[in-house]
Amino acid sequence: MTLDRTRPLFLRLLLLVILVLVPPVGWIAHEATDEFSRGLVPEMDKKAEAIGRDLEASVERAVGYGIPLDQLQGVDQFFAPVLAANPELRYLAITDRSGKVLFAEGAEPAALESVYGGADFTADMDHPRKFTLGAFIDMAQPLTIKGSRIGHVHVGMDQDYVRGRLQEILIDLGVVTLVALLVAVEILLFVVTFNITGPMRVVGVVMDRVRRGDFSCSAGITSDDEVGRFVHGFNSAIRLADQLFRRLEAYIDEVKAAHFDQGVVEKVRDIESRVRFLFRFSRNGQPEIINEHQATDIRLPLFLFVFAEEISRSFMPLYIRDLYAPIPGLSPEMVMGLPIAVFMLVIALASPSASLMANRLGARRVFLIGLVPATIGFVMSGLAVSVYDLILWRLSTALGYAFITMACQGYIAQVSKQQSRTQGLGVYVGAVLTASVCGTGIGGVLAERMGYRVTFLVAAALTVVTAVLIWRLLDSAQPVAEGPSPRKRDFLRLLRNWRFSALVAFAAIPSKIALTGFLFFLVPLTLSRNTSLDLGDMARMMMAYPVSVVLLSPLVARFADRVGWRAGLVAVGGLIGGAGLILPSFWGEPVMAMQVAILLLGISHGLSASPQLAMIPDLCWTECRAIGQTNVLAFLRLAERIGSFAGPLLAAALIPVCGYEGAVVALGWVVLAMAVVFALMSFAYHAGPHIEAEWDE
Repeated sequence: MTLDRTRPLFLRLLLLVILVLVPPVGWIAHEATDEFSRGLVPEMDKKAEAIGRDLEASVERAVGYGIPLDQLQGVDQFFAPVLAANPELRYLAITDRSGKVLFAEGAEPAALESVYGGADFTADMDHPRKFTLGAFIDMAQPLTIKGSRIGHVHVGMDQDYVRGRLQEILIDLGVVTLVALLVAVEILLFVVTFNITGPMRVVGVVMDRVRRGDFSCSAGITSDDEVGRFVHGFNSAIRLADQLFRRLEAYIDEVKAAHFDQGVVEKVRDIESRVRFLFRFSRNGQPEIINEHQATDIRLPLFLFVFAEEISRSFMPLYIRDLYAPIPGLSPEMVMGLPIAVFMLVIALASPSASLMANRLGARRVFLIGLVPATIGFVMSGLAVSVYDLILWRLSTALGYAFITMACQGYIAQVSKQQSRTQGLGVYVGAVLTASVCGTGIGGVLAERMGYRVTFLVAAALTVVTAVLIWRLLDSAQPVAEGPSPRKRDFLRLLRNWRFSALVAFAAIPSKIALTGFLFFLVPLTLSRNTSLDLGDMARMMMAYPVSVVLLSPLVARFADRVGWRAGLVAVGGLIGGAGLILPSFWGEPVMAMQVAILLLGISHGLSASPQLAMIPDLCWTECRAIGQTNVLAFLRLAERIGSFAGPLLAAALIPVCGYEGAVVALGWVVLAMAVVFALMSFAYHAGPHIEAEWDE
């Protein structure tokens, strides 16, 4: 199954963008980091000197009151907030005149004293002096009382701090560059397909008809670029042929009316019949206008909207935690999981109605309708003051999300022919996954640099851009109904198909439980407890999931089509995902265990997502024939939302019992157990006369 016919073009454009963008961005980053490094070191020295002067003044004031230097009280408590407020500082210390450490915070006194013993503190030092002490840079500030030096205040900085900051900046630049590459490719892909390959495909259709002698149509391209001018010339040639045919008809009619020799008239009539047999022209002189709508027409707007939604993915639970307000009867963890669960529930409940509206009103109108609550939801989520109104605004965003995704799926179903439906589905999946990579990565960077609230406003701005694109690019033509709408008994018939029910209950739902419960909810909360990780680090760790899905899905789709082992791939994917979640209980390093768990979850869904969809025509072939494959897939997606809704709530219920890391492991055991059940049932998927039994129904 070829999921996306645009993939070869996507890869070629990606290579082109890499060659054009990466070298200059790399050179600029190298020059900027060198300049940053040269400028940061002196600034850090100035800051350490300023902190040393402030501490020196406080100590000298205390000693001036008659308190001996070695008998000062509460020095450790005095140093602690200074270290906490300045992460580049590693220790603060006070030594006497000979270099003996009297007080130290952030480092062992014995370790400092062994180094200070070799320093020349007996020499006159009226100004701050910079020492290199192993892995530290020590800024020593003299303590002077009445012109007599009594000791030194030492401000210790990590020599690797600048290197670490540069690495963080380079990583952020790498993430931004990756996002810029993917966005540039999406824009180029849209421009190429909308302005070049799409029009040329229409020209190919018209030319094929002309090759068969049919001059009754012309390409409906109105652009003024090079392709548009070529199409205009091509259409002019068709109109010229039509005019020549009209002249020929008029001449033939004149000959038939004016010639008295019946033999000549018969020959003319024979020529006329042969011309009409070989060539076809429009009857009224107005050629039929051919326009070809493609699934890729809607890819860029869909990409931008999903990008906007995914921006908040890496920090949403942390934002909810900051807005926490007690809700009677619910634990704090359950309150933090509630906005995510409500978001998923509203999507599930609104999707069927949105699908019906898309069929009645058209994809363009429903897309624009959905952008209204989505934009309001993004703006007001950024302005929320408590978890109560955040839930309301996430509900609004979810309503818009349901309308927009259903509009996109409906548009793809309308413009894709039956044999290319899976390719259209690939356009949808490709846009969503690429947007997930971009949104997750850039969201953490934006939130770290500008804050949570500004990031939501950026998402709202992207939805406005999406609205402009939809308004300008899609026409308002009414859709063509595909067939009868499904009824309740059709869905009940689907559930009576035990193979479909097993796929939903033990494969589709557990995968969504793991996605929303683990990745969307537990990962940000668990990683935020590690003080060495910031938002950018967490976002980059979470990027491993969409990247692995993007890379693995097309390969697995080809492998499944070649081998036909779809149920086995779904089972293996579920087992890998469950095993990845229980990994933290066996791995001593929690951060690395979480990173591997995220990667394994991505591998799990990369293995199972495409085969899951490809199994439907085989498992439910009579249902697909009765209500349509699109409706069966829509019901599968609707059933999956049960897991999306239950995931955060189940994870929140496990936290008070098991703790954060324990909740991850407990959720993993749930997912793994359900995957084992599906793996056992999958052996019977191709056994027995199930097709004949379905015929008997």
